[in-house]
Amino acid sequence: MAASSNRLRALVRRFRGRRIAVVGDLMLDRFIRGSVSRISPEAPVPVVEVNQPETAHLGGAGNVVANLAALGARPFVFGVVGADEAGAGVRRELRRLGAGASGLLRDPARPTTVKIRIIADHQHVVRADWERAGPLTPALERRLLGALRRAAARLDAVVLSDYDKGVLTDSLLGELLEISAARRVPVFLDLKKARPVEGLLRLVLVNQRRAEEISGLTIGNERQLELIGRHLMARFPCQTLIITRGAQGMVVFEKGPEGSGRRVAAVRTRPWEVFDVTGAGDTVIATLTLALASGGTPQEAAQLANSAAGVVVGKLGTAVCTPKELLEGLARARR
Repeated sequence: MAASSNRLRALVRRFRGRRIAVVGDLMLDRFIRGSVSRISPEAPVPVVEVNQPETAHLGGAGNVVANLAALGARPFVFGVVGADEAGAGVRRELRRLGAGASGLLRDPARPTTVKIRIIADHQHVVRADWERAGPLTPALERRLLGALRRAAARLDAVVLSDYDKGVLTDSLLGELLEISAARRVPVFLDLKKARPVEGLLRLVLVNQRRAEEISGLTIGNERQLELIGRHLMARFPCQTLIITRGAQGMVVFEKGPEGSGRRVAAVRTRPWEVFDVTGAGDTVIATLTLALASGGTPQEAAQLANSAAGVVVGKLGTAVCTPKELLEGLARARR
């Protein structure tokens, strides 16, 4: 059953000031925009005539931070950047957002991950990546855990944003869950790969494609969807599992009294005008985390996250959703 508009509005107002840690792989997203009117004589590729200034935005875990800040929360960052200009760019953006960065470490041996996207006439033409994926050194891991340990008592929630670049090692994840459990801080995981989890997560978010890959099953009907949900909740211990299904909305599973997963709600979406899906998952995990940390139910959190996703896919590039846009999106969905 859909929550009332007044209830959802009250929840969104409670987002402000929530202290949320984001642990994961920080990136810098750069965008070059222009138009195409001809094909290169050197190769059968389009020539993009750049007609706008290059822009830079926080990507990866940084986009979760940006979305939390846009929604009124107070984010704290725990991650690693390189000793390079891109790393300095990440720090500048974090300062602009007012994010706490005492847990942001510098590794001279690791370049900051940078993704350059070339956009022509609203079409994504090509992407170039600069990165070096690999686990953190033991020394950096200890420093990151120390920073988390010092901050844990002041946090309302922790978001794990794993883009498989090496920050969220298995050992770091295990210790982080122990620290969070001792302080009763809920942990939210945006699941992008199969990995061992020793400890209870408040919520696991996964899209349908990855859910199918990780479970080895295909969602062809409602029974198969139920089986995948139960499989994932058994493999990644959590109180709530949400599977995003693009234009079909989201499906919410909760831990049943016997310990197994059970489906409790499906949140349908209205038709979206989609310009770019870049970073939409980051918007979803940020909104889910804030809604649950503010006292919402999983179904209410999913309604809000679904609306926030509809806002950001209607924008070009790495985008965020404000409380005003979120509530306007909810209002349109109810018409």
